[in-house]
Amino acid sequence: MTMTIDLLIAALVLVAVQLRMTVALMPEKARIVLAVVVFAWCMLPYPWGPAAWVLSYLASFSVASGLLAVLAIKHRIVGYYWLPVNQLRGACVLLVVLALWFYPASMGSTYLDPYSLGYGNFTLSTTLLLLGLFAWVLKAYASCIILVAAQLAFRLDLLASDNLWDYLIDPWLVCWAAGWLIRDRLLQSRANKDGGQSVTGADDDAGQSDAAR
Repeated sequence: MTMTIDLLIAALVLVAVQLRMTVALMPEKARIVLAVVVFAWCMLPYPWGPAAWVLSYLASFSVASGLLAVLAIKHRIVGYYWLPVNQLRGACVLLVVLALWFYPASMGSTYLDPYSLGYGNFTLSTTLLLLGLFAWVLKAYASCIILVAAQLAFRLDLLASDNLWDYLIDPWLVCWAAGWLIRDRLLQSRANKDGGQSVTGADDDAGQSDAAR
């Protein structure tokens, strides 16, 4: 069961990448058909499915990666991005800031090993739930959903890993979030220089610009 969920998340990530790469190369119906084929292919077990190979070389993706992949797939198929601009930006900032503390500390930069706290530590779980509640109060719903969904999946033991951190973040998600923020900033700077209507990276991702369509 756990390996199936890991395979499912990897398949969703690969489909999201495929849809992004073919957005300017294929008509909409062809992209959707190809996405269905790619998803079915990715769900095949090792050694026939590419998702199984990705997991064997890159390790598992987090629940957060799966959630964002679902949003990206929905956007590419129906042309509407459920996640508002500021919430996506806030979620990316949260992931990058968390990674900047988590990864160096886990590799020995401090006496505290945060990764060890992921094995069912009550304080960590409570802190993350409080952060999720705080995000909800601030209407940062994306960050709240990521935190709560990761905790629920961890309690249900849905992934192969038994560490909460592996449900929250993974290196590939952090790289994507950092790249998105850089791209978003560059597009904002370009829009400000042009002196025209502001166009942000999330405007593009939300399907509000001609390029995203």
